[in-house]
Parts: sequence; C-alpha cells; structure tokens
Amino acid sequence: MPTPDQTENPFLGMPHYVTGTYTRNSTFLNDEEYSRALDCFVKGCADIFLTDSKGNAMLGKRKVEPQPDWWFLGGRMKAGDTIEEAAARNCKRETKLDIDPSRWSFVCAQTMLWQFRKQEPCGNGTADINVIMTAEITDEEKASMVMCNEEYETWGWFQPEELLSEGSKIKLHPVLRRGLTELVNNHIKQELHRKVCEGGTDAEIAALVRKIYSKGHDHYV
Repeated sequence: MPTPDQTENPFLGMPHYVTGTYTRNSTFLNDEEYSRALDCFVKGCADIFLTDSKGNAMLGKRKVEPQPDWWFLGGRMKAGDTIEEAAARNCKRETKLDIDPSRWSFVCAQTMLWQFRKQEPCGNGTADINVIMTAEITDEEKASMVMCNEEYETWGWFQPEELLSEGSKIKLHPVLRRGLTELVNNHIKQELHRKVCEGGTDAEIAALVRKIYSKGHDHYV
C-alpha cells in the first residue's frame, strides 16, 4: 500500500484542471469596469491562515468593507492562478513573505454574499467564493514579516481553539469560525489519511471520523 506521502490526501487538496492550452492575459479593469464586474460575477478569493511553530494562526483586523473586523489575510484570485499560487501571491503582497506554492494546503471553501463592498457603489454588495489555504512558517519568517496596512488596522496571532471557545473575547464571523474549525480539523484529517494508507483498523478510522464530526458540530453552531 502506498505511504501517506505517496498518496494525495483527498481532504487537504483542491483539484485544478487545465483543458487545452491556457494563456494568461494582461487585461486590466479600471475602477468603473471592475465595479460593474462585481455587480455581475462571483469573485474568487484565496484567503490564508499563516500558522507558526506553536500552532498559532494569524488574523488581521480589517478597516474596509466587506468585513471591517477580524478576518483572514488574502484577496482575490487572478485568471490562470492555481489556488496555491493565488495564496502565495496574496501572502507576499500582505506580509512580504515569499511562501512557495508547494507549502500551501487546503482548509475549506464556501460561498458568501455581502451587503456592502469597498468599491463604489458600496451598497451594491459583492458575491464571493472563498477558498481558505494554510501554510506553517518558520520563526525566522515570522520575525521578518512586513505587514501591509492598506486594509488592516492591526493583526495578531491566536490559538484557534481559544478563539473557538465560549469565553473568547473576539466575536467570529461564521465563515471565520468555520475556517478555524477546519484548520483545527486538518490535523485530524492528516492522521485519518495516514491511518487509511498504513492499514489502520476500521475502529481507528471510524474514531477519527467521529472526532471530525464532533468538532464541526461543536463549533459551527
């Protein structure tokens, strides 16, 4: 049986398919064109959790719509990006860290509708599909981060389990709560993948699946 390292983990990846030969283009939309596009299309976003050696996850407190509160780092995808490439590009823009696409792994994805947006007319809102990715950084990388303050008023490192607890002082948006829950579950999904690949017993595998379900139900409500 293949080892866990030789087999793709179906829980921690997002497939990317290319049909034919795709060529990137340099089309640029001015503010008015981009605003009209937001009225018509669903925008793809690659949002990110950076984690450190202690298991802390980084959040930023945004100061602009559509979510002027605690949120992920990240931003929109560009045509031609894989989700890993988009995550790496957004990370470099917002932290100056150049994290290779191979270091990113999938957390979860969801669709979102917002009443407001940053671009005029703000009240037209926006529709997004949000893919969350994560990468663990070294202590040296963490120390060298240079945060972009264009959209964030502050940022911080937090233990996901503490943010998800009833006593947390930070009120989490449901999407952020789901992302943190799945970030915690990623460790269980890695163990589940290892058990399947290494021939774990049905009881061991079932116990890990139940653990994922119990954490999800605890934190989504």
